[in-house]
This record gives sequence, C-alpha cells and structure tokens, in this order.
Amino acid sequence: MTRRLDLVDAFRIVREKIKEYGSQRNFAQAHGIREQDVSDALCDRRPIPPAVLKAAGLRRVTYFEQVDEGNA
Repeated sequence: MTRRLDLVDAFRIVREKIKEYGSQRNFAQAHGIREQDVSDALCDRRPIPPAVLKAAGLRRVTYFEQVDEGNA
C-alpha cells in the first residue's frame, strides 16, 4: 500500500531514519551516499536525492491535475 505524503512528511521520515543510525555520517556511509548530499538535502539546499529517499523507504512521484477553465 502506498500513501501520498508531502515534503514535510518526507523530511520527517528521512530524519527519523537518520536518527536510527545515530548521525548523518553513519546513515550516509551505511547506504553509500555522500554525507554532503544528505546535509544539503536536509538544509534544503537541494532536493532530496533518490538514494536518500530509497534508504528511507520513499520514492518521489510527480503528478498533474486538470483544472477547470473557470478555476485556472
């Protein structure tokens, strides 16, 4: 089952997963991710990389909604 999450949820889940490892460094090393990439994502300097999302059990999904002409 999948559940739609927002960016705040994603950050919370990633931070919870990092906490399980004790530090960003340990989390990054355990998953073969650069520590700087983890830090940059958590400081919102760049989007959360796919490898970090995968390590936290997440995936990014983009979707579009059709808007009625009167509501555009």
